[in-house]
Amino acid sequence: MITAIVSPYSFKGSILKLEEVVKFAHKQGVNSLLLCDTNFHATVKFIEECQKYKITPIISYLYNDKIYYAKNTEELYELFNAYNTNNFSSLKLNYIDKDDVYLAYYFPGKRRIYELFCNVLGVKCVEKGVLKNIYCNLEAYGYKLKSFQTLPTAPKNFIDVNKIKNNVYKERLIRELEIIKEKNFLDYFHTVYKITKIAKEHDIAIGPGRGSAVGSLLSYMLGITKIDPIKHNLLFERFLNKGRKEPPDIDLDVEDEKRKELIELLKKEFKYVYYISTFSNIGPKTIKKIANEYKISTSELSDLLGLPTHKSVHAAGIIISKTPIKVPIKEDVIEWDMDSLNKIGYIKFDILGLKTLTIMNKLEKKIGKPKLDKITFNFISKGYTNGIFQLESNISKRIIRAIKPSSIDELSIVISLNRPGPLKAKLDRELAIAKWKQRKKSFELLNDTFGIIVFQEQIMLIAKKYANFSNEEADVLRKGIAKKEKKLVEPLIKKLKKNILNILSENETNELIKIILEFSEYAFNKSHAIAYSYISYSLAYFKKHFPKDFYSTLLKYDTTKIEKIIFEMQSRGFKILPPNINGNPENKKEFHIPLTLVKGINEKIEKEIIANAPYNSLKGFFEKNPNINFSIVESLIKIGSFDYLSESRRKLLMKLKEIRSGVNEKILELSSSLFGKNFSNEIKIEKLWERCDMEYNTLGFCISKPFDEFKNLLSPLSVALSREQKLAINVKAVGGYVSDGVTTIKLNVPDGVYTIINDKEIKIFPGIKKAIYVIDQLPSKLFIEKGNENEFVEIVDKKLKIKSARPVFDDYKILIEGESDVC
Repeated sequence: MITAIVSPYSFKGSILKLEEVVKFAHKQGVNSLLLCDTNFHATVKFIEECQKYKITPIISYLYNDKIYYAKNTEELYELFNAYNTNNFSSLKLNYIDKDDVYLAYYFPGKRRIYELFCNVLGVKCVEKGVLKNIYCNLEAYGYKLKSFQTLPTAPKNFIDVNKIKNNVYKERLIRELEIIKEKNFLDYFHTVYKITKIAKEHDIAIGPGRGSAVGSLLSYMLGITKIDPIKHNLLFERFLNKGRKEPPDIDLDVEDEKRKELIELLKKEFKYVYYISTFSNIGPKTIKKIANEYKISTSELSDLLGLPTHKSVHAAGIIISKTPIKVPIKEDVIEWDMDSLNKIGYIKFDILGLKTLTIMNKLEKKIGKPKLDKITFNFISKGYTNGIFQLESNISKRIIRAIKPSSIDELSIVISLNRPGPLKAKLDRELAIAKWKQRKKSFELLNDTFGIIVFQEQIMLIAKKYANFSNEEADVLRKGIAKKEKKLVEPLIKKLKKNILNILSENETNELIKIILEFSEYAFNKSHAIAYSYISYSLAYFKKHFPKDFYSTLLKYDTTKIEKIIFEMQSRGFKILPPNINGNPENKKEFHIPLTLVKGINEKIEKEIIANAPYNSLKGFFEKNPNINFSIVESLIKIGSFDYLSESRRKLLMKLKEIRSGVNEKILELSSSLFGKNFSNEIKIEKLWERCDMEYNTLGFCISKPFDEFKNLLSPLSVALSREQKLAINVKAVGGYVSDGVTTIKLNVPDGVYTIINDKEIKIFPGIKKAIYVIDQLPSKLFIEKGNENEFVEIVDKKLKIKSARPVFDDYKILIEGESDVC
């Protein structure tokens, strides 16, 4: 009986890893190996593994108890076509009856793990499926898969160098085009240009650029990117050089709401446009989870590590061709992943949906394009970056407040440093110290980053300028350092040092080599950082100059961090109010949260409610909005949108109940006069903390305060929460809610006054206390900021205490007056 391998990519419970099963076949002296899946996900990987051991791969497909197999490349393409069209009736390929084939799913001794994996996937186990011996006598000749992708041909007048007057730009473009044409990539650039052109023609926002492609002047001149690479000293060779074997990779960010629309437009333009598959594989965390669930050791589950559990569509990648391509496709999705497609020679195009661009586009349409100004950079430097692309995390805010970026280039430094490697090495702190101490800059190429290597391009420039490396050598050095390839890097560093000694002194050379070795492994792609800095800046510009437009747009399209946004607004002095159902004008420092934050209200309902305003009664609201659900109105009452109709939300809720049950108002009035009772007057007005409770249970945060007045002499609660910074705050607690007089949060403590510390877990101290932030050393006064009157910063090495101050960095301890604990 012929043996056929079922791969894990069939999702039938097989635990036969392709590399292991081919190695096993090689040991048995097998000349050919049959793969029998119910899809073609594993095709390329299987062929590749077989070729390593000079085993002839045979690809087959199980259909209606028949196993069709391809003897050669042309037959394989026929099999793909039958699969794609679901037409096997006219297929003339050889086949074997399923009963004449032994389907293998697992190695000897692995039955238990196989059954467990079937259970995880939710599939039925087969009775027999162990792989002991392999027998295959089918005639086959192997496969040579190739790409059938064709891109639109770039016209001769695609780019006219002679129109450029500036010699710097002209020479740069000539150099780029020389490499692009030599590599035969001009059609690729032309296709990306057409994609961006189609997007612009249909009012679909494309980002300023992404990745190393931002370093290309051709991309900028074609409008593919929006960043001038010469202005920001970006390297084309970081993107593409003569030594690069892989095709270029120009990724496009597009507003997420219109990504699908753009791809449909591309299908009309190019005809053959397909999505790419991607696979979720079992990692160590999943192994641990399965081990806990099935009461089995993680070591016993090692066979499952790396196995695919399901297929999905890649978030960005698509294949474009103007002619048909010969690959397995189901519902416009190619069955192979990017790696498999790349190996055959297909060039993908990445179009990634970005919610940030949707928000930015809405704001630009309403307000116009942002302008570069000092006010916005000062605003960013204070850490008001919730809702700002790439700068939202508490670590980002800390870096920003320390470095205080004053330009796009410095903002790109912040983005580059906010990664695990640089943070672990404390490069953010080192760079901030270097900036504010105005450390002597030894090397011109490191001036912009204060003597520290932040960008990969800097490594390449140093190698080219000081050591006369070619562009290709410089890029190899950059890659080697990033990947920590010691054997590759060591000879290059020796050559680098030897060549630098011809220009610089020995001390200077040693210092420069030290900087390269110390910081280069943490270096980031400057082109990418600059492009994303423009997005970050643009949002910050709108946030500073048009805060209400920014916040209302953000809260409509991104509800993931509502609380932090509300806290930040309060820290900026905004009074947060319930949704404005009447469309009344608000004061400059008032902000009504959008109606869309209420469950059940979408943009369409929001527009209807505002269009039908004003409302003089609950009954009138229902008359004007007959399709509105009662639960929506209940929520609006609880969060205060109808407070102008009554001093009591409880009374309004009772009124709603009467309307819902169809009680006639005149009958109620008659009952009151007959019995001398007014039922609505018997309902007590809720307490302030009860209003907080209604709001919290409806929205997940509080708008109201649980009391009238309170004075906090420490950090504002809104600052601590919006920054996620460890700070001390004076608060008052009532009914399970605490507030500093502006911001309210739920905290289960007895009624009273407290000093709390906002940490991973809130620490609570009774009474109103002073707080001292203890720092061992203070490199610069810019590492502290203005605080409240009962906040102090104590600098240990200088034996100095500063009143009304709080620290910027997180490495400090907090002493609370009269308490022995140090936080």
